[in-house]
Amino acid sequence: MTQIERKSQVDGGMQPLPAFASFVRRIELTQHKLVLFLYDAQPGDSRRTPLLLVHGLGDEADTWRHVLPALAAQQRVLAVDLPGFGRSDKPDASYTVPWYAAVLCDLLDTLHIERAAVVGHSLGAITAHWLALEHPERVERLALLAGGLVAPTRKPDISTLLLLTPGLGEWLYTRLRKSPQAAYDSLRPFYANLDGLPQADRDFLFRRVNERVGNDDQRRAFFRTLRALAKWLPAQQKTLASRLAECKTPTTVLWGELDHVASVENGRALAALYPPAQLTILSDTGHNLQQERPEAVIATISIGS
Repeated sequence: MTQIERKSQVDGGMQPLPAFASFVRRIELTQHKLVLFLYDAQPGDSRRTPLLLVHGLGDEADTWRHVLPALAAQQRVLAVDLPGFGRSDKPDASYTVPWYAAVLCDLLDTLHIERAAVVGHSLGAITAHWLALEHPERVERLALLAGGLVAPTRKPDISTLLLLTPGLGEWLYTRLRKSPQAAYDSLRPFYANLDGLPQADRDFLFRRVNERVGNDDQRRAFFRTLRALAKWLPAQQKTLASRLAECKTPTTVLWGELDHVASVENGRALAALYPPAQLTILSDTGHNLQQERPEAVIATISIGS
């Protein structure tokens, strides 16, 4: 065990997946002085570029549970809990996209990884996209799942507006603690058909969402991220086209046709702004496509590796 690595154990709260127990690491970052939880799977070809998986808002590394084993057979795979979520530290921080990107750079530095292929979902895709623009030397290739730097093509719906309202959003979030079923039902917009998932997945998601809503520090991170993103992302649009024109990172964009969180029109708009990006739209698929269509995600990522 190196000096940068803490004991691979989670004290109470959300536990690692038993199947991935041998992959668990808790790493203290060099610059940010945070401890991040991650799965670090290294059975694949060590000569290939490591693959970094970055989850979306309110999620954690376990969202990649159906794709990580297959990808790890090919190369080293890192699936991290972003700070504020899952089993990582939850500091009193800004929780902006540039901050998340800086934390990911710090993680790569701490692990002595010069370049990585980066796969991001939703918030993770936005962060990965920013990382590639700000630090192109660190990103060998990019896969953006249901997210990227393009601003939403539709106005926020009423539920989003309520969550963006300080105080009211927190009240609605906290109310989910009173009803485990209501907490589970809050996941429905993220799937084309939540009830169509295998029973094991539904049981897992029921437990996991109720663990999330019960954590006050994660609630703080969720709302700071959501509100910072609502201001920051539109502000990037004036220079986005010119910045994308300068980006040479090979990029794949994957979107669910039935995504009710980030419309598929966002994916089309992103591909139009950045013609080198290869856009694939998955039919009968919602926002969490790595869980609904893991085989398609594996195939897409593997093609570029």
